[in-house]
Amino acid sequence: MQTAGTIFIIFGMLLAFLAQIAGAVLVFRFDVLKGILSLIVPGYFLSALRQVGIYWRFLGVWRLGIMGMAIGTILMS
Repeated sequence: MQTAGTIFIIFGMLLAFLAQIAGAVLVFRFDVLKGILSLIVPGYFLSALRQVGIYWRFLGVWRLGIMGMAIGTILMS
């Protein structure tokens, strides 16, 4: 079970990381000023995603990553 837990944690982290990168790229693609503000102002990233209309798609993928990490942690305990 420990190997399965490790795999879930690694893939969950990878999925959450890729969602963050894709979200940042999309914010910059829609509006450069919002992209720069999302790097400087904490929390503005989610607001910028909501303003450009990709918030729910990003959040769904990001939540899958978090869920994978949680499942992996449970399997390893």
